[in-house]
Amino acid sequence: MLHLQTDRSKLKRVSQMMKVLSNPGRLLVVDLLMGKTGMTVGDIAEETHLSQSNASQHLKALEQAGLLYSERDGKSIRYAIGHRGIARLMACVDDCIECEY
Repeated sequence: MLHLQTDRSKLKRVSQMMKVLSNPGRLLVVDLLMGKTGMTVGDIAEETHLSQSNASQHLKALEQAGLLYSERDGKSIRYAIGHRGIARLMACVDDCIECEY
């Protein structure tokens, strides 16, 4: 149990994380980056079929939410999963989708 009624700061963090992840493009980006050591915005745009501008906006939102981190690699910036629980969260969501209502 999350105890969100008594922990307002946790409520805010969970709400922000869920809000960021509620966008299909951002979910595509997170899914793509799972298990990868890092990708450039161009690589991400190509693999997700998002425009480079759109991919860049999603990466910025995910990074601001603390779900990704970026690292300069010469002239490029590489993005990777930066939250240790995101793999568990995505696995849980995948399990929930397979459940019958």
